[in-house]
Amino acid sequence: MQESKGIEGKVVVLTGATGGIGRITAEMFARHGAKVVLVAQQVAALEMLETELTGFGADVMSVPADITDPTAIQQLQHEVQENYGSVDILINNAAIAIMKPVSEITSAEWNRMMDVNLFAGLRLIQAFLPGMQERHSGVIVNMAAAVGRNGYPNLAIYSATKAAVIAFSEALAKEVRRAGVQVYTICPHGVDTSLYHSLFGDADSNKLLKPEYVAQEILKVVMGQSSIRSGQTLELVLKLDEKGVTPQVK
Repeated sequence: MQESKGIEGKVVVLTGATGGIGRITAEMFARHGAKVVLVAQQVAALEMLETELTGFGADVMSVPADITDPTAIQQLQHEVQENYGSVDILINNAAIAIMKPVSEITSAEWNRMMDVNLFAGLRLIQAFLPGMQERHSGVIVNMAAAVGRNGYPNLAIYSATKAAVIAFSEALAKEVRRAGVQVYTICPHGVDTSLYHSLFGDADSNKLLKPEYVAQEILKVVMGQSSIRSGQTLELVLKLDEKGVTPQVK
């Protein structure tokens, strides 16, 4: 376990900020005093979230961006530097999933998933990692998924992107260990979000992890209150026993 540390005043870049996990994560970090840069493509949803967070005095900035576009990443980097200077924490949370058999999925669809789920995070890391290395301090959190550990039928490409995120994070952590930068992967099993329900229809929400629980685990990892070390993957699952369904770290 890392030494516990606060995040008040720390600059956090969060992608996928308007999604189920992203919104809750943004609020949790903002309420702990972090300066949160909200990144997503949905302009109206971003503005609404920014208004909601600034309503309780949070220091946030919303940046509409297509993170698969290198020019958009450069613009994001410029805006963050102009407003906040350096970045302390990067959370690569944005993801898309297309559910199709391998025999039917198009090259455009698999390229899009690879671009959003893997390469966009790489571009963001390349943008903000040098500053972390210079300061000998920083945290990177990459969001994976259970299918990255155990592939799921008709989600072969999505599974592959999440498996790549896990392997990439493990390798990156070894690269930057001596530079004082920590890299973590969060791997939840089934979260009660619109993305999950778009794939699996009317799944029983009582048997899914809540976004609030996942966001809390992200916060704990960043604050050094988790059981994992840099380079490791935190798997989040639901346990069913006589007490009912409870979330736990696997």
